[in-house]
Amino acid sequence: MDKHKRKNSRKKHRDSSIKNDKKNIIKEAREEVEEIMEENIVNNNFINKIMDKDEKESKLINDNTKDYIKLQKNNKTLIAIVILLVGIAGGSFFVDIAQLFSQKGFSARALKDAQVVEYNGNTWVRYDDPKITVDVFDADDCKDCVTDEVLVKLRSLIPTLEAHRIDVKTEEGKELAKKDNIKHIPAFVFSKEIKDSDFYQEAAILFEEAPNNTYFFKASSVGVPVGEYLEEPSINNAISLGNENAKVTILAYTDFTCKMCSVAAPIIEKIKNEYKDDIRLVIKPIPSPQQQNAFDIAIAAECANEQNKFNEYTKLLFDNQKTLINSKNVTELLNKYASRIKLNKDEFTKCLIDENNKKKLEQNQKEASEFAVVGTPTLFINGQPYSGMITYENLKSQIESFINPKGNIEK
Repeated sequence: MDKHKRKNSRKKHRDSSIKNDKKNIIKEAREEVEEIMEENIVNNNFINKIMDKDEKESKLINDNTKDYIKLQKNNKTLIAIVILLVGIAGGSFFVDIAQLFSQKGFSARALKDAQVVEYNGNTWVRYDDPKITVDVFDADDCKDCVTDEVLVKLRSLIPTLEAHRIDVKTEEGKELAKKDNIKHIPAFVFSKEIKDSDFYQEAAILFEEAPNNTYFFKASSVGVPVGEYLEEPSINNAISLGNENAKVTILAYTDFTCKMCSVAAPIIEKIKNEYKDDIRLVIKPIPSPQQQNAFDIAIAAECANEQNKFNEYTKLLFDNQKTLINSKNVTELLNKYASRIKLNKDEFTKCLIDENNKKKLEQNQKEASEFAVVGTPTLFINGQPYSGMITYENLKSQIESFINPKGNIEK
């Protein structure tokens, strides 16, 4: 508020000389305007009057202005003509006068220091933030898509927000979703102006740079559920265990420093062994950026898989999870466990420093974010998100729904 007052003070001092110099011109323009208003300036006869004035005054109006006068018959245009006739040049100072009497719109000068303006039954509030647009990807038939409540909250945090809804089931919507790499709905894609907002400065972690100079809002990170997936996560370039032609593929996003992952891993392995060739297990490690040594541990698991000993090695990783996380020399420990299960030392050591493995894990993280994976373990069964806590009974039930869709459970 103090800052605003200082701005007002400087403005008043600056404008005082202008107002004194233009006093007579303003008075003359005001009188002329009032006269026009009283004589019903909308009447077409007024235009004829203007055009019939003496030759000296007519010269002040160029050909373009004459054409403009002929086409415009509203109060705002007539007032502008009067100002020209009394010899006043254009500019925001004089536009203020016309708009003050015509009560149509606001000039830049009029709004410069106004915080709240009432006009025509509406209240307009000034903000320093730029206008920000957000494309809300949704669908009419998506019953589980939550957008209205999210937008209400976003507007309370970003007052200059303008939302555009896009139905991904229309042809245009499909093209836009593909262009912005949208994998699920609802999805919120902000214009580049979001970076200049106070909200972005405080919550940059919730945004991810997206195609076309836009920013993807990670709504799932703040609890907004996925209503519908538009495509399935890829199972290419991942650790694959089991029959590639299995009836059921379980895709697991995991982290070897995650406690819940260490609990889920033996459950998933038990189910896989029970159903044998009917199940293929695909693993995509997404090491936590916040957890010490997570990247090195995940790369070691990839290296063990290259020597076909993924299960044996990751069991050691989970069993010694706390020790690995707290280790000051994690590479030494990783090599120790590799020797314990008789991995080729030279190949393992070379694999640990292979930059391609790091890039692969970074790609896993990016993909997981696109599919709203906010925690581990997260499972997709035949492309569909697994729901509920990972227990033997729950996982078996969902596997059965794919293997025996009619409920004919094989004994």
